[in-house]
Order: sequence, then structure tokens, then C-alpha cells
Amino acid sequence: MSSNAGSSNARREAITDSAIRILARDGVRALTHRAVDREAGIPQGSTSYHAKTRLALMELIVDALAARSKADADALADSMGSLGGPGRRLSVEELAALIAGLVETLASRRDDMRARYALLLELDDAPHLRAKLTTDSEVHAVSRQVTASALAAAGLPHSPACVDELIALTDSLLLHRTVINETASPQAILAAYLRGTAPT
Repeated sequence: MSSNAGSSNARREAITDSAIRILARDGVRALTHRAVDREAGIPQGSTSYHAKTRLALMELIVDALAARSKADADALADSMGSLGGPGRRLSVEELAALIAGLVETLASRRDDMRARYALLLELDDAPHLRAKLTTDSEVHAVSRQVTASALAAAGLPHSPACVDELIALTDSLLLHRTVINETASPQAILAAYLRGTAPT
């Protein structure tokens, strides 16, 4: 990679991170090219060079959030694999701890999560972007696959409906952890839910 390309990528990353901070701190209405330039400490017009329209700026943000979420899903799959192994069943408590750990990881990126929630409300007129943050995204497809494998490894029902329920619960716990109570632990709730789904 040339130094110019590296510099350009670094500038785009600075723009994206600054835009996410603005969304998280000040809301969607505060997101302008000029505000991002100021937040990033870069010359006026730099953001417009990399994202000519407001929609293009939002696309930078959405792509960054989606890439980070996919990395988290991949990390969860790796963690599950290291705990499971051939012939070993995950306990409900282990699975609850894994999912709670994912919630904690995501919640620790508070700006990312708050920006995601703000964009979900804003992007009704841009379904191709909204899809990257919701059930039509590559991230969601990976999450469903990982969740189904995790439930199966714990000997729990793992039909599509069961997978969707657990993902919805996890999303709800993440929202609560991010927006309402930053100290709440989701592990006990997850364990209770998972025990309730176990075959009798």
C-alpha cells in the first residue's frame, strides 16, 4: 500500500470515528460535514472529499459499524469453538456467559451502539443502508449461524424461531445495557431464558 493510500484510509477512519462520536453524543441532526471536520480536527472540506453527500457519510458509518459487528460475531464463534470441542456439550451457564460477554463487548463501544440506534431510526428512506444494521445484513446472517450452532452445542432447541428469539433477547439486553442501565449484567437473564428453553 502506498503512503498516499494509507494516509487516505487513515483520514477516512478518522472521519468515520468522528461522525460516530457526533451521532452518539449529539444525535443525527448534528451530523454535518462541517461538524465532522471540526470533530476530527481536519481541514474544512476534508469530509466532503471522502463523502460528498450526507447519505454517503452515513454509508461510511454504517459500513464501519457492520464490519465491527461481524468481527464480534466471528470472535464469539471462535470462543464457542474453544469451549466446545468434539463430543463436549456446552452448559447453559457457559453459553449464557459467552453471550453476556458479547453484550459487554458491544456495550463497551458505547458510541458505536448509540450511533447504531440513532441510524436505525433515521434510515427508513435508505433501506439499503438500514439493511446492513438489521435482519437483512451479512452480520445478521453470521449471527444466526453462530447462534444456531451455540444452541445446538448446548443441547437446546435451535430452530429458526428459537434462534430469532435469542437474538432478539440479546439485542434487547444490549439496548438496556447501553441506554438505560450501564451496570446491568445480562448473564442471569440469559441463563434463565436458556434454561427455560431446555427440553423437559
